Amino acid sequence: MAELPPASTQRTPAVPAASSPMLTAGGIVLAIGALYLGREIFVPFALAILLSFVLTPLVNWLRRWKVPRIAAVLIAVFFAFIVVAGIAVVVGRQLVQLASNLPNYQTTITEKIRSLQSSAPGGGVVDAVTTTMQDLGREISGDEKKSPAASSRLGTGGESREPITVRVEPPQPRPLELIRSVIGPLLAPLATSGLVVIFVIFVLLEREDLRDRFIKLAGAGDLQKSTQAINDAASRVSRYLLMQLVVNLTYGVPIGLALYFVGVPNAILWGLLAAVLRFIPYLGPFLAAIFPVALAIAVDPGWTMLFWVVGLFVTAELVSNNVIEPWLYGSSTGLSSLAIIIAAIFWTMLWGPVGLFLATPLTVCLVVIGRYVPQLEFLGILLGSDPVLAPEEQLYQRLLAGNLEEAVEFAENYVDECSSCELYDNVGIPALRLAENDRQRSSIDTNYRRLVADTAISVVREVDDHICEKAPAVKEGNHSAQRPCVLCLAGRTELDHAAAEMLAQVLEERSIGAKVLPPIVVSRGALEQLDLQGVDVVCLSYFHPQPQVYARYVFRRLRRRAPQVKLAACCWNLIAGTEQTGDLKTQMAADAAFASLQACVEQVEAWVGRAATLGDAPQLTADAERAQLAALRGLELDASKRQELEEASRKVAQAFNAPIALVTLVDSIQPTPADSRAQEVQAGPQGNHQGSLDAHVIAAGDMLVSEDVIEDPRFADDPHVLERGIRFYAGVPLRTSSGHVVGCLCVIDTQPREFTDRDRDRLQGMANQLMVDIQNAQATTVVESDSSTEVHPAR
Repeated sequence: MAELPPASTQRTPAVPAASSPMLTAGGIVLAIGALYLGREIFVPFALAILLSFVLTPLVNWLRRWKVPRIAAVLIAVFFAFIVVAGIAVVVGRQLVQLASNLPNYQTTITEKIRSLQSSAPGGGVVDAVTTTMQDLGREISGDEKKSPAASSRLGTGGESREPITVRVEPPQPRPLELIRSVIGPLLAPLATSGLVVIFVIFVLLEREDLRDRFIKLAGAGDLQKSTQAINDAASRVSRYLLMQLVVNLTYGVPIGLALYFVGVPNAILWGLLAAVLRFIPYLGPFLAAIFPVALAIAVDPGWTMLFWVVGLFVTAELVSNNVIEPWLYGSSTGLSSLAIIIAAIFWTMLWGPVGLFLATPLTVCLVVIGRYVPQLEFLGILLGSDPVLAPEEQLYQRLLAGNLEEAVEFAENYVDECSSCELYDNVGIPALRLAENDRQRSSIDTNYRRLVADTAISVVREVDDHICEKAPAVKEGNHSAQRPCVLCLAGRTELDHAAAEMLAQVLEERSIGAKVLPPIVVSRGALEQLDLQGVDVVCLSYFHPQPQVYARYVFRRLRRRAPQVKLAACCWNLIAGTEQTGDLKTQMAADAAFASLQACVEQVEAWVGRAATLGDAPQLTADAERAQLAALRGLELDASKRQELEEASRKVAQAFNAPIALVTLVDSIQPTPADSRAQEVQAGPQGNHQGSLDAHVIAAGDMLVSEDVIEDPRFADDPHVLERGIRFYAGVPLRTSSGHVVGCLCVIDTQPREFTDRDRDRLQGMANQLMVDIQNAQATTVVESDSSTEVHPAR
C-alpha cells in the first residue's frame, strides 16, 4: 500500500482545532437533547446522586465502626426511608385533618365576602360590579333575547316548545378500569421512587468504582485535574446541601411554631412545607406562604390573623436572607444570583418540578466542570460568582473607558475595607502597569494612555477627599506639615506621574509633606533649576521595565547638588529576571530601590524622621555647581596632574597614619558603575569611596569630621558609606583663591578614631598647601604656554 503524502499528515492536526468550537456546541446540544429524552432515567439517577451526597457521611461513620459496606449502605438507606416515611405520615395526617375542616371554613369566608360587599364605599360597589358582569354575560350568551329570525319562526309555527334536554351518561366503570384510574396516577411516582432507591444503593456500594470510571472517561489522562474537579464538586454540593438544610430548618421550624401560637390550623404541615419549598430558589418562600395566608383568611372572622401571618413570613424571609444565609451559607455554591434563576428555569423546562429542586446542585457541577475543562470554561464564567476580572483589571477597564464615577466607587469601597496604601499597592499601580505593558506592545495610543493617567489622578484626589471625610484629623494633620519634605517625581510618562500622585497621597495621609512634579522637571535644563531647599527625600517613579539608565542620569545630578537628600527609585514594572532592588540601587546611584509602595513609604518615614532630628542639610544650587565646575576646568588638571594628586594623598595618609587618604574633585562625585568593581577600591580621585561624605564637604564648604560613622545619624543608614566599611572620616574642602570649592581632601579609616583640634589644623593646612601647589602648577603651565607661542620677526 502506498504511503500517504506528507502534506496529508501535516493538514490533519489543523482540522480538530478549527472545528473545536463547533464540536463543543454540537456536544452541548446533543447533551441537552439526551437529558430531555432520557429524563425518565436521568431524573432518578440525579436524585440518587444527590441523596448519596447526603448519606455518604453516615455510611463513612458506620464504616469507621467496622460495619461491612453492604450493611452500612442498607442501614443508611433504611434510615433515610424511615425519616421520609415519618415525614410523609405526619404530612398525610395534617392533610386529612385539613380536608375534614374545610367545610367549617366556608361560613367564615362567606361572611367576609358579605362584609366586604356591605362595607365597600359608594353604596355597594362590589354588588353593582358583580350584577353588571352577570348581565353582560347573559347578553353575550343570548339568554335575555332571541334573534328576530328565531322569533319569526316561532310565530309562524304555532306555540313555542321547550327544547328537550339530552344527557349522555357514561356506563358504570368496571372494577379493573376503576382500579386503573385510581392507581395509575400513583404508579409513576412510585416507579421513580423505586428507581431512586435502587440507584442510591448501587451508587453508595460502587462509589469508588464510579469515581475511577469517571476519571478514566473524562480525565483524558490528567488524574490531578480530574481528582480536583471531583473533590471540588463534591465539596461544593455537600456544603450546599448541608448549609441549605440548616437554613431551611432555621426558616421552617420558627414559622411552624409561630403559626401554632398565632392560631393557624395544621401549623406543623406549613412549617414542613416552608422548609421543603425553600429548596426552590426565590419562588419557594412565596409558595410556602400562600396556604397559611389563605387559611388565615378562612379561619379568623377578622383580619388580625392575616396581618400576623404576612408579617411573620416577611420577617422570617428578611432574617434568613440578611442574617442566617450570609453567616452559614455565604457563597458556598459559587453561583451568581442570575445564574441560579436561569438554572431554575432551564432545569424546570427540561425535567419539570423535580428539575426545580435539582437546579442548584446540577448547576454547581456544571460550574466546576467549566473550571477544569478548557472547552467548557465559558460555563464557569457565565454561571460562577467569582469575579472574572482581577481587581486591577477592573480598575484598568474603568480608567481606559474614562469612567471616573465607577472607578471612584470601586476605589472608595476598597479603601473602606483595606487602606489607601493597599489600594495603590495591590490595585492602582498594577492597573497602571497594565497600561504601560499595553503601551510597550503598542496596543494603545497616546490619547488612551493620557486618559488612563488623568483618570487615575482624579481617582487619587477623590480617594483623598473620601479619607478626609471619614477622618477629619488626617486632613488637619496634612495641613500641619510645614513644608514638602518629599519630592515625588515622575520619571518619563503620564503613568509615572499618576504613580507619583498615589505615593504622595499615602505620604500626605501619614502627615509627611509631599510634592508631585511632572516628567518635564527631570529634563536637563529643568533639573538644574529644581528647588531642593527643605527637601529630605526624592522619590523617582518609573513604569519602564529597565529604568536604570534614566534614573542614574537624574540621581547623579541630584547627588552633586544635595548630597544629604535621600534618593529612592520606585520601579513599578521590573521585567522578570531583573536583579534585586539591592543591585538596582547601585546601578541607579540611589539610596534605595523599591518595587512596593508599602516598602517605599516605610523607608521614607524613617528617613524623614531622622532628617527632622538633624535639621537642614547643606545643599548646592545649580549656579554654585556650575561655578565649581568652571573653576575646576580653569585649573586644567589633566591625567598626569591628577596622578600627582594621588601621590599627594598617599603622603597625607602616611602623615596621619591612616590606611586611606583621597583627593576628590567635584566632577568625580558620581556613582561607580556596578560592573566596575576595580573602581570601587581605587585609591584615587575618581574612586567612589565615600559617596555622600565628600559631597557633604563640597556642598557645605566646611570641614567634616565623623569619628565613628556608624554612630553619626547623618550617615548611619548611607549604603555608599557602610557597604565599604568606612568607620572614620575627616574631610576638608579644596578651595581656590577665588573662593570656589573644587573638591575635598579626606582621611579615611576602617576603625573609629579620635581626631584632635591639632589634627584638624594639620589637615586644613595640607589642603591649603595642596591648592597652592595646584594653582602654582597651573600658572607655570600658562606662562610656559605663552612663551612658547611668542611670534619672532622674519629675517
